[in-house]
Amino acid sequence: MTGDNTITLDANTSIGFVGAGRLGTSVAVALQRADYRVVAVSSRSTSSAESFANSIPGCAPVSSSQDVADIADAVFITTPDASVEPVVSGISWRSGQAVVHCSGARPLSDLASAHESGSRTGGLHPLQTFPTSDSADLISGASAAVGSEDPILLNWLQTVVCALEAKPFTIRDEHRAVYHASAVMACGLVASLMGLAAEVWSEMGVSRANALAALRPLTAATVEAVGREGLPEAITGPAVRGDVETIRMHLEAMKSLSPELGHAYTALNYDAMSLFEERDGLSPEAAIEIKTLLRQSLLDHANERGS
Repeated sequence: MTGDNTITLDANTSIGFVGAGRLGTSVAVALQRADYRVVAVSSRSTSSAESFANSIPGCAPVSSSQDVADIADAVFITTPDASVEPVVSGISWRSGQAVVHCSGARPLSDLASAHESGSRTGGLHPLQTFPTSDSADLISGASAAVGSEDPILLNWLQTVVCALEAKPFTIRDEHRAVYHASAVMACGLVASLMGLAAEVWSEMGVSRANALAALRPLTAATVEAVGREGLPEAITGPAVRGDVETIRMHLEAMKSLSPELGHAYTALNYDAMSLFEERDGLSPEAAIEIKTLLRQSLLDHANERGS
């Protein structure tokens, strides 16, 4: 449905938030710093809503999501993903009001009830991690996925992202799940991978904290190299050098340490072989030998689990 022209989307639009977690608080603080008017917030947790409001001058903690919708002309839904649709369905929306969810994975159809009420609906997902509620500074320089079938709202969302000194790109609903899975791989799974790498150090009597302190500069330098050199140039290690014997030693050592760690090491290398093969230093013969080693290790692991 087409929105009501009596509600204008610009820098003076009143903005409310339903959800006061790390993402919502960080985005709201960034908006306030960019001179947008964040006027209301609701949360299942009264203390979270109050903490959110205390971070933003002029923002009022209110008792319900309906209160937010009644006060603000643009409402950002920053609840957990599974709560987006039921929260939106439980609110009476106004025609022309902007309703924006900040989920990376959920489709815009989660906002169908708002759309049917004449609201403009869309999504804005900052492609960034928010480890604390005080992570607004991390938005600047990041990218952000925006989407809407309403051109007025889409233009406003792009303008908002630029005002936050981030880089907008549009995304279609059918791509949201794979886009978000990619983000998880580049963020949460990288952190988890560091945890697995640190776990190996326990064999040497080194604590996880000390192992992470030792590994962090290596990981940071790798990320910098990816940004500076691109792929596959930033990839280093025995596989891209064609060092078959070192790979063999790794497989035996990791399997001896822990079957699951050995499987993780094997699977990651095997799935990355297409990237490794883009490097000039890896000969076709060595690539075949390494893939054969890795494939056999994966088969051995599957057989051991099945026995």
